[in-house]
Amino acid sequence: MLDLRMTTFLTVCQYMNFTRAAEALSLTQPAVSQHIRFLEEHYGVKLFRYCGKKLSLTAEGTYLRAMAQTLSHDARRIREDITHIGKRKRFYLGATLSIGEFFLPDRLSTFLSRRDDTDISVTVADTAALLPLIDAGKLDCLLCEGYFNKNEYDHMLIRREQMCIFAGAEHDTAHIRCLQDLFKETLLLREEGSGTREIFERFLWENNYSLGNFSRIHTFSSPHLILRMLLDGMGISVLYRAVGEEKLKTGALKEIILPGFDVAHEFNAVWKKGSVFGAEYEALLRDLLGERA
Repeated sequence: MLDLRMTTFLTVCQYMNFTRAAEALSLTQPAVSQHIRFLEEHYGVKLFRYCGKKLSLTAEGTYLRAMAQTLSHDARRIREDITHIGKRKRFYLGATLSIGEFFLPDRLSTFLSRRDDTDISVTVADTAALLPLIDAGKLDCLLCEGYFNKNEYDHMLIRREQMCIFAGAEHDTAHIRCLQDLFKETLLLREEGSGTREIFERFLWENNYSLGNFSRIHTFSSPHLILRMLLDGMGISVLYRAVGEEKLKTGALKEIILPGFDVAHEFNAVWKKGSVFGAEYEALLRDLLGERA
């Protein structure tokens, strides 16, 4: 069980407002202030600072938040493990859309067929939505391709995945010979918060361009829907090779090769930094991914 004062600290971190934190905890504001003051005196550091009327964390507060989130996660996991002694364990896994829909399914089926001691719960969403679920203790681990703060999470490299520019087999791509030629095309793009979009935006920025250079952009939260639009000749898209690989093999999609477009990104498994369950998570993930020791 997390100490009430640490719970208060995490709630203030969530709202960055003492009044709203007090309301969420059904405490008075002076009680919330007293809890924070106790922690600051205990650790001998300031945890929050005001810039004008805006509350923010100090460097020490940021560190304590990360550690407190780990403690909160581990407390939840201990409570669940105690109630399931002698029963099958439950593993809460998050996966970003590209991984969850195209990389994970075959591996997950193999894992479930041989592990009768473990039940698994999988949540598929984008990186921006899943990282807070780890912080809140609602997920044990996350398989992601998006960027994350490696100071706050332990991680294990799964693989490096190449990104490709795809078009439907019948789409006219003969005129596309350089990056600037892409801007005349309709771009079928993942939603804000997705790792795929963030990586492509970073590539454009490194080449002194942005999404604003494209003449037309359609946004989709589903890689499957983007694939369907590609097959219907509705534009071009930048996706991981794993997403379009089967359609490439059948000839339904083609890859646009551009000079200088050599973009690959890590697929990582991540969990809260310093978790006492870290070794257990790593062993379970290696089994799931077919890397059994």
